[in-house]
Parts: sequence; C-alpha cells; structure tokens
Amino acid sequence: MDEQKFGFIIVGTGNIANTYVTAINNIPLAEVVGLVSRSGRKPSALSASSNVETGDQIKTIRAGFDAVIICTPNGIHHSGVIEAAKLGKHVLVEKPLEISITAMEEMISACRSASVKLGVSYQRRVSGDNLMMKKLLMSRALGKVYAVDLAVKNFRDDAYYQNSAYRGTRDIDGGGPFMQQASHYIDLYAWFFGRPQKIESYLRTFTHQIEVEDHGIAVCRHADGMLGTIIASTAVRPGFPAKLEIHSEKGTVIMENDLITTWSVEGMENPARIRTPQGHTGAATAAVSDTTNHELIIKDFISAVKGDREPLINGEEGRIATEIILEIYRNNRG
Repeated sequence: MDEQKFGFIIVGTGNIANTYVTAINNIPLAEVVGLVSRSGRKPSALSASSNVETGDQIKTIRAGFDAVIICTPNGIHHSGVIEAAKLGKHVLVEKPLEISITAMEEMISACRSASVKLGVSYQRRVSGDNLMMKKLLMSRALGKVYAVDLAVKNFRDDAYYQNSAYRGTRDIDGGGPFMQQASHYIDLYAWFFGRPQKIESYLRTFTHQIEVEDHGIAVCRHADGMLGTIIASTAVRPGFPAKLEIHSEKGTVIMENDLITTWSVEGMENPARIRTPQGHTGAATAAVSDTTNHELIIKDFISAVKGDREPLINGEEGRIATEIILEIYRNNRG
C-alpha cells in the first residue's frame, strides 16, 4: 500500500459497497485495501485485476489500513463498529447508524473508549442547496417556519425484497421505508428544524409481503408550534423524487432531490439557480450513480482523522434520525 494513501477496509459487499469503492477510487489519496465478506464476493466496481484482500473478519485482513467502512445490513452495523474499535480503527458507517438505542449507545461508547472516530454517511447534508437552506434557516431569513411537508415516495417491486432475506424485516432492516429509504431525509428534517416534540403516525403494509410497513405518514408537532408531515413509502408507483416543502411567514420554498425547484419568498431573490432535479427518481432501483457527496463525506472523514476532530456527522449526530424513526414506530396508530 502506498504509504501516503489512506487505506480503507469495507465490511459488507452488497450494492452500497460499489458506491464506496467508486467514491474512494475518485479520491487520489485514498484506497480500498481490504474487504470483509461472508460470501467472499467482491463489489463489481472493483476492477477484475484488483488484488484487494478479502477475509471474513476485520482482524483477518493482513494489509495495513487506517479505517473501516460499514456496509452491512442495518441491524448488524454495531458488530462491525465494535470490532473495528477494539482494533483501534476509525469507522465510517453507512446510514442509518443502527436500528436500536442500545446498539447505538454501545457503538458510540466503544469508539469513545478506543479514542477512534465514528462517522455516519448522511451525505445529503453536503449537497449545495441543502447547505444553503441550512444557513437560511439558521439566520431566520424565511421568517417563522410554520409548516413542513416531507414526502419520500418510492417504489420497490417484490424482487427488491425477495433478493435479500433481511429486507423488510424488523430484526435486521429495522423497519420499512422510514428506516430505509427515508432515513436520509429524516436526518435532513431534524438538521433543518430540530426534533419534533410529539409524533403520531399511521403505518400500513399495502402491496408487499413483508413484516414491516411499506407506506406511512407521521405528523410532527414542534416546540415552537411548527407542524410537519413525513410520508415514506415503497408502494407508490412509479416512484417520485423526494420532495420537501417549507412554508413560512415570508413564503414557500420547495426542494426536490436536494435542489430548490420553487422559490416564492417575499423580498428575497432565490439564492440558488433553479435546476431540474437529477439523480434518484424513487423508482425501483436502489443504486447510487453519482458518488460526489459520498466523496465529500469520505474526504471530511479522512480530514477528521488526520486533524483529530469530529467528523461532519459523528455518532451523536447520526443517531438522531434513528431516534425519530423509532418514535414514529412506537407511536403508530395505524
């Protein structure tokens, strides 16, 4: 391994591992040096000539490495994080951090005790318009925000759930579209507007043979009086871009797939250039084609390790979305 490069081991070699391999390949001073996989398969994003080492545990990888990226199913993130921490290695975790409060607390504690960094890949926070919106909200440029509607309406066919036995399960997936597809946007919702004071939800399973919801709505009341709705689905054909509508005393802003697409704010020009949303349409594929934001998260993580600071989204920040989702599940009146 080039001594100047930051070496990663990727734990889990399912679809999302391809995203990380591609992102790391686009970062000149980073490289994948090892894979941990029960199946022994390698992500297709690795070249056929790649000699990246593969093992069934992190400790069996002989190549030198700096950090671990966890790409396993949601409910077993904690085991990889704790194993890495025991080896004194820094850890970046694919969303969500985990699916239970106990697991998240154990992960955060293990990394703190080992003095290693724990980061979470909620990469939508680094999208340009989302960063701009965060600044506008912090400066109260829109005035008082009184209503927010978030809709993450995806479609997944039966094959999506049948191809991997853990999908659509409580014990491993941790839930349906709220925990899985909408987790990124629930993280954004909390980052923008804070935690709801009270949540009531209605969850149903309409079109899939799974043990968790495939469609639901949560109604959120905030301490400042703001009302929010969150819809999450994998049952809406053909699938639609994620949409966030923000209504304030000065007007309305609508975002689709992290881009401002409607701007109607009194006395203020749109600070962003309105563009056609690109990227994920909400349709059947779960593949990520644009790795730009993952690259930014990985670069920040490397910088945090080298500079001995917290990553952009650390364990304490990353757990918030899961805590909100768990409250949505607890308060289901469906």
